[in-house]
Amino acid sequence: MSAIETSHTFGTPECRQWRQGFFERLPSLAEALAAGFVAVATRHGNAAGNRWLARRAAGLIEPERVCRRFPPLAADLRRAFAELRRQAETPLDGIAAGCAWLETVERRLTLGAFNASHDDDALIDYARAQARGVEDVRHQLVANIANHNRRQRLGLLPPPRRLPRLPGSSLSAQARARAGLIARGPNPLTPPRPGVPALSLFTWQRAPLMTLAVADNLALERARTRARHHGIAPPSLRLKPAAQLARLSCERWWRRQLRRLAGRRLEQVLREARRVHKRAGIYCSELTLTRRRAQKVRNRALLETLEAINQAGQTYTLAELAELGLANPDHRRAELMLRIRDTEVEARRLGHVGLFFTLTAPSRFHPVLAASAQRNPKYDGSTPREAQQHLQALWAKARASLAREGLGIYGIRVVEPHHDGTPHWHLLVWTKPEHAAAVTATLRGYAEAESPEELYDRVGNKTDARFKAETIDPARGTAAGYVAKYISKNLNGEQFARAGVEGDHLDRYGQALTDAAPRIEAWAATWGIRQFQFLGLPSVTVWREVRRLTERQADALDQWEAATRPRPSIARVLRRVRAAALAGQWDRYLRLMGGPNAPRKCQPIKPWSIPAFRRSQTGEDAFSHASGEVDPGRIERGRYGDEIRVPKGLVVSDRRGHTAEYLTRLYRWEVRPKRGLAMGGVGGFSGGGAAADPWTCVTNCTDPASHKTTTRPSGTAPASQTNTRPSPVPRHLLTPREPSPEALAEQLSRYHEWRASEAARAEVENADHEQRLIRALARRHTSRPPAPTAGRFAGPSAGDGVPATR
Repeated sequence: MSAIETSHTFGTPECRQWRQGFFERLPSLAEALAAGFVAVATRHGNAAGNRWLARRAAGLIEPERVCRRFPPLAADLRRAFAELRRQAETPLDGIAAGCAWLETVERRLTLGAFNASHDDDALIDYARAQARGVEDVRHQLVANIANHNRRQRLGLLPPPRRLPRLPGSSLSAQARARAGLIARGPNPLTPPRPGVPALSLFTWQRAPLMTLAVADNLALERARTRARHHGIAPPSLRLKPAAQLARLSCERWWRRQLRRLAGRRLEQVLREARRVHKRAGIYCSELTLTRRRAQKVRNRALLETLEAINQAGQTYTLAELAELGLANPDHRRAELMLRIRDTEVEARRLGHVGLFFTLTAPSRFHPVLAASAQRNPKYDGSTPREAQQHLQALWAKARASLAREGLGIYGIRVVEPHHDGTPHWHLLVWTKPEHAAAVTATLRGYAEAESPEELYDRVGNKTDARFKAETIDPARGTAAGYVAKYISKNLNGEQFARAGVEGDHLDRYGQALTDAAPRIEAWAATWGIRQFQFLGLPSVTVWREVRRLTERQADALDQWEAATRPRPSIARVLRRVRAAALAGQWDRYLRLMGGPNAPRKCQPIKPWSIPAFRRSQTGEDAFSHASGEVDPGRIERGRYGDEIRVPKGLVVSDRRGHTAEYLTRLYRWEVRPKRGLAMGGVGGFSGGGAAADPWTCVTNCTDPASHKTTTRPSGTAPASQTNTRPSPVPRHLLTPREPSPEALAEQLSRYHEWRASEAARAEVENADHEQRLIRALARRHTSRPPAPTAGRFAGPSAGDGVPATR
């Protein structure tokens, strides 16, 4: 006989019915709860068993309900719940722990009203709905303000009283001033003198109107609340309110935020469910790997549909251009290895020693044990991003300490995950031989400061689990050989296999590098972790920009120098750096840029970027090369109103501080849909005939200040013969002015006062009553049965009120 059937033998029928309510609410846990009740009731009586059941079942939830809500994770959630249930001291304690964890899972995977386990199409629709909701709120507020301004103009609302401040610092002085105003003012009971209009005795003041800034301010507050409700951090308060509202009302912004947040929460739940370790999904879960592959397929498909064309008529798809740049992992790996190898060459020339450090996070960041892959009892639920922030804070303290002591280091930092997804660092640095011991001691002190009891094994010997230091011996191998495997493992796993070394194509967990690299790349993309970072070395942006000036661009470089006439000393600096960069000599480039640990302000070459300008209809830029003036209204701005800055070249300086600019971006690219798609009617027009490009008589996308009306001449004259005339509409009538903070605060208080008034409340209640009546009539109309018809083509019946026709 089951425990539930045994529990029916205790108590009255009312007690049994009351207990049955708990069993029906928790069907998958009913047998365990009934067994506990029977044990308590047998020993202490029915009343004690009822109290025990009420106390135990109070905080429990139905596990199957949570598992069914997230189908892609259902099997993993059931497995994790069963494991928590087994590991507890008693089965009921395990049930309580499992239900508490599932409750947090349900809360974390529910982003507002969105289920994080749904597919990307559902996420796109939900992001569009949220952006539309923000816009609807703003439109409603704009309508309210327009209604207020209309009533204010019609005199239906009393204007706010703006009385002048009475002079005087004391109450007596202010009272005397008020009495003087009354004495000098006209008596309203005395009739005016003949010939004086009665209206001249009144004091007039203009009724202030509310601006759209009130609607933007209120809509921004509600939109930020909406973002926080979804667990999304709102835009920074340092941005302008218009820029914040533009982000919060953009479906692409919501899509990016929801994708990032959903991916991280799904991965964290699977880490807690013990599905990310060397015996399951190493480095990342299978779900995260699948999502990352789908994202890369979408990106590749988008790049294939777009093409870029320059002024020379050269056309490439964006996918082809991406393969030529650092998005190609082979090119990225080659550049990294070149920089590491030549940095080591320069370090040997300077007589510096190489050090290799490994920094690991404390045990509380690891969800499973390293040896057995079992659940770690010290794990506190931290994410890999929080572990990365812990290591970054540790490194910031160590770097500040080294700077105070005058200990300079330079090299590279590589971040890679443990098998459970927790990051750890590899540092390959060089320093002076006399500084090596102090640098090692400083890093060791900060790395081992937290939880020092974890650094000793069972017999009391100190381990290197948290911090490991090695000195690079040139006789045993180069520094590049130390990190070559880490770099290959973190990129694509290709092009690495030392001859004669057994198992060199495998990582420390026995996984092939080609299989581990996609999982590590998905791990880094999900958690937003930067895998490689150089320290103490010159700007790689300058290196890449200089390498744009190849031998084929020598004539363009000569023409630029002939036009700008830089000083000979500046031209010599660029010539030497350019020769080293084109020859692939990073060590020589490092010397020419000031050497290791040279401050950026002391380096002779820096990147040069300028604001992007919109191009007019005639192809002319907003920048006048003749006068050097820039029209600020023509500066290109991004989707959210931010100014766009584009790299143009380099700023070169000599030892005396003279500077000159050099152009390295010689091509102007225009991105557009592929011709095949445009001609097929997808994403563009055919270019002629019935579906030709639309033409209007005005330029609709220009700024109001530079708005011009264009008149097409008769016939088929070219575009250069079009006549333009300035718009007769002044700019201040088209562009609303931004009120001052004081005026905006006054308008906000007046808006809230108006919305709280009896008239506004009655209007809202009337609108609600009208909406309820409309919905009731609609329901009544839809519930009415349709009139019977004689056949498919039968006309209206006599009861429809429509005259019959023959």
